[in-house]
Amino acid sequence: MLSKSLYRAAIVVALFFFWNCGGGDDDGRRLGDYIVGDWQRGWDEGDVIIEGDTDLEPDNFAYDRFVFMSDGKYNGMVRDGSFSAYDEYGEIIYEGQYRCDNNNLKLQFTDEGGRKQTILAQVLMFSEDMLKIKYVNEEYDVTVTIILRKNQSSSSASAT
Repeated sequence: MLSKSLYRAAIVVALFFFWNCGGGDDDGRRLGDYIVGDWQRGWDEGDVIIEGDTDLEPDNFAYDRFVFMSDGKYNGMVRDGSFSAYDEYGEIIYEGQYRCDNNNLKLQFTDEGGRKQTILAQVLMFSEDMLKIKYVNEEYDVTVTIILRKNQSSSSASAT
């Protein structure tokens, strides 16, 4: 059974996550153009897939949404900025920095124990309003694949 802090860390993943190079997106879209905004965890069947020997289930995830700010730099390939992760009641769980390219998402934050954490995730696919990421926790041999959907109010916001 995984500890509560590991559950929360796996949740942030999501995220965010967020980075070994992947196959990339070959149609010219840039994740940095789209990532800024308010993203909601997908709650449909198959939106969170957990693989490995674990009791972790989709309902154990503490976050409900992520907000990515455009307060860093963007050069057309890489975006840096800050993020906040919120629980289902709208309370902030984590705040930190992120860095993304078309293949990878990296989240850095301080957990509830005061430890600095880095989560790396592979971006499997993305569009203007959907992001699918995969996080592998090698320590516990658990893989989590998550779909995030951009909230309607932030879909039209400019990210450059």
